[in-house]
Amino acid sequence: MRVEYDVAPVFEPLLDPARFKGTYGGRGSGKSWFWAGETVDALLSGLNVLCIREVQNSIADSVKRLIEARIEEFGVSDYFTITDKEIRCPMSGGVAIFRGMQNHTAASIKSLEGFDRAWWEEAQTASQRSLDLLIPTIRKPNSELWFSWNPESENDPVEFLRKDPPDNAIVLQVNATDNPWFPHELAADMERDRKRDPDKYAHIWLGEYRGLSEARVFRNWREGDI
Repeated sequence: MRVEYDVAPVFEPLLDPARFKGTYGGRGSGKSWFWAGETVDALLSGLNVLCIREVQNSIADSVKRLIEARIEEFGVSDYFTITDKEIRCPMSGGVAIFRGMQNHTAASIKSLEGFDRAWWEEAQTASQRSLDLLIPTIRKPNSELWFSWNPESENDPVEFLRKDPPDNAIVLQVNATDNPWFPHELAADMERDRKRDPDKYAHIWLGEYRGLSEARVFRNWREGDI
């Protein structure tokens, strides 16, 4: 079974198969909402999805509620069994689990080899160690690794997807202007930041590195001081 739902045009390239898929940019772009929809579709198709963060102290830190919201939105709640720790689709056999990578060792990560998809939300926090553990673990034929993040620093390990992307990768910058369903409430916040704090606006809403914004503030102060 597959689910049909509206996808913003900017995300359409991600509907094609690829080993690595990434979306980065500012807040309000719909990145997480898109990947939650793809997770529901994968589960209905019988695929197993590993949902990851670098640190997950509790299930409340995960994307579980977002996936549940998409299930309800799509009207497919009857096809799912949702427990405190996982989401299952008994009809297809698909399951989604939620893990923090810092809790895994080289030995324990092997238990995740049977997953077809891995979605790393807030991937700007991913450590190099965690990426090195995860990437070779998701190894099933046609498996995919999904990453969504709001950029912080060009030195963050996940930025390899932008600097030197693998051959089989689709990596897209997505911002609020690409979201047809951008909330009115966020639009007011974004416009206020644009007028009052251009550097904050550039980082939060346009997905610029935090360091670049801070450097611009420092440069402007020095130039004005001189």
